[in-house]
Amino acid sequence: MPEQFELVKWYLDTVEADGAAAIAYWAALSWHGVHITWHNLTRYAHGQAPDERSSVRSVPAPVQSEQGVTWQSPRLGVATVHDATSTGTAITLLDDPRGTIVWECLVPAAHARFEREGASWQGTGYVERMRMSIPPWELPIDQLRWGRWISDDAARSVVWIDWRGSLPRQWVVVDGMATAEGVVEDNRIAVHAGVLSLDPPRTLHERSIGRFLRRLSDLARVAARIPISWQETKWCARGTWTDATGHVSAGWAIHETAKFT
Repeated sequence: MPEQFELVKWYLDTVEADGAAAIAYWAALSWHGVHITWHNLTRYAHGQAPDERSSVRSVPAPVQSEQGVTWQSPRLGVATVHDATSTGTAITLLDDPRGTIVWECLVPAAHARFEREGASWQGTGYVERMRMSIPPWELPIDQLRWGRWISDDAARSVVWIDWRGSLPRQWVVVDGMATAEGVVEDNRIAVHAGVLSLDPPRTLHERSIGRFLRRLSDLARVAARIPISWQETKWCARGTWTDATGHVSAGWAIHETAKFT
């Protein structure tokens, strides 16, 4: 019988006042005899190519506390601090015979800091953790849309996940609380609590997920199962949240679309 697929993936980010962004991942995978951890940091500064570093050397996962989340990677020379300004939530996205997916929106909004080799980047930030017992390439979806927006004072936040295909599902979290379904479009998220409008975005990266993972020799065995046709595009954009009372807040969003066909 095939070994059970188990993936734990952390995502941590920050966006500075001018829109420069830093994104970090930490992941642990067990499947078909593969037992590895992988972590990555990419810095997206204006007018420069992305500065990306990754390692499969073992480092501890991020640490959650009542204050937020901290993480360190001596391998990448990076340390992060996310001081939470609101509580999060956990949602089971899938639970059927194929497996389970549990999404933990741990820090919907934070005052965040990334430090690397004497440099410090500060802004608003976000942290989530995903636990999966089903390979993502076996999900019956054609397209995934995900995003997070945080007001400049880190007091308000909107996070969304939108599955499209034969298993269409949608989740929106406003200020750490799950809301009823709404409308998720490229530049607009609308729920009963308010409307988020996104400005034209700046592209952070556009890449084939399978080809990207195949560059990492320790992941090649797993990545070979991922179609090269899978495409991921990630953006950064200003956004404005107008709540049900008419109050308006401005902030930065990071959002992405992954196409699986």
